Amino acid sequence: MQDIKTLLTAVSEKLTGLARSNAVVARKISVGDRHVVPLCELAMGFAGGGGQGEATDTGGDMGSGKGTGGGAGGMAKAAPVAVIIVDGGRVRIEGIGR
Repeated sequence: MQDIKTLLTAVSEKLTGLARSNAVVARKISVGDRHVVPLCELAMGFAGGGGQGEATDTGGDMGSGKGTGGGAGGMAKAAPVAVIIVDGGRVRIEGIGR
């Protein structure tokens, strides 16, 4: 069980390092002298679990035996929330409605 905790802690720390904040500046899009820089909100999640067991025969459908288990899952999502527009030397920020 300690191995699972160690693994989940290591993965969580790695993901936290990758997502240093909850905002991401995407690659700019340029057309002529007009540039648009998307700003995104980053959401990340990670979860995991494990198990052990020692089932005993209770006379029902359950047989005796040993058990183990484990599982993990994760997700990442980047959603645009605003854009920085640079047009002819002027800069403005425009929000993207959700």
